[in-house]
Amino acid sequence: MKPKNIYDFHGLRNQAEYQEAHAWDIDHDIPWHLNIDMEKQFLPLDRDSVAFPDASYEQRLVLSQFMGLLVNATIAEMEDVAVKIRDIAWRKALDSYPVNPEMYALGEQFFTEEAKHSQLFKKFNNLFCESNNIDPKELDRLLPKAYGSQFQKAIIKNAKAGGHAFWWVVAMVEEVALLIYQNLYKDRKSVDPLYFQIHKKHFEEESKHTNYAFLMLDLIKTRNKSLKQKVHNKLDLLYSELFSIPWIVSELNRVKLVKDFSEHNEFFKILNSCLPLMQNLSTHELTSRLFVSAPYVSLILNKHHHKLSAATALSHKAISIPRPSPKLSKSHHPKQLNLISESTNEDIWSVA
Repeated sequence: MKPKNIYDFHGLRNQAEYQEAHAWDIDHDIPWHLNIDMEKQFLPLDRDSVAFPDASYEQRLVLSQFMGLLVNATIAEMEDVAVKIRDIAWRKALDSYPVNPEMYALGEQFFTEEAKHSQLFKKFNNLFCESNNIDPKELDRLLPKAYGSQFQKAIIKNAKAGGHAFWWVVAMVEEVALLIYQNLYKDRKSVDPLYFQIHKKHFEEESKHTNYAFLMLDLIKTRNKSLKQKVHNKLDLLYSELFSIPWIVSELNRVKLVKDFSEHNEFFKILNSCLPLMQNLSTHELTSRLFVSAPYVSLILNKHHHKLSAATALSHKAISIPRPSPKLSKSHHPKQLNLISESTNEDIWSVA
């Protein structure tokens, strides 16, 4: 049982020791020998295919694989940024309040694992490029960049001012990572085995340390009762959303750059052929799909998926941007047999 509060010294120490003892190695514990099966999807899509309801089978497969690379890159970017600004957003907070050494130890383990996870997803994406004769720099142009963005600058500015928007973002990313694996697990027979395995390994460690972001939020709330901190407690979640949501939506538009090198590779050529399908949707309809029905993207953007974060926000009385309830479709095109979800009643948590 993971500790639920910052005063459980024994629980915090045991968690840090357990995580360290059960840590996996990128090179030796990931079945890289499987390589990548390009006939398999990465992220199972529903009939809407994000914003491309009229996509062909070939386009759906490429969209599924691109979405998988996009999710890998997004998680890698967020976790990499977390490590880069840890001293500003983490150590400064711990040094500012009386705290037990176990919180430091658990935090060190947390950031060690985050750095490793970022490397894991980058390695898969690089292997994808190598396997498909793709220039990594070209794929990189299509994928999100958090470091140096206005989003990252805003989070650093907030942390330097004594805020904790950083930890709201971390909490969301941690929760989304678990949700993505849960969805992958239900469709694991139709997913590329190597892609599934890297997310399984990621899930194993994420599920062990997800509580740390929430422990940090509770520490900051509990230890500082100043008026300034009360304002941060009330507004920092909103602040994090005002910068993270536009960043995510704007980074999704990077896919349009594929037209610049669509003839360099068959994968890019098919991906580029999907772009005109987007023109069939109005801006309002496209935005609605991203927040309400787009698989995986909706998981990131729509707070209604984030039950742990929502419960914490409620206890902190934190203000958040209102969003519509998600409505993910479960239907699939009848002719796309190997893209149909194979649901299971097995307990996905038992695999960690």
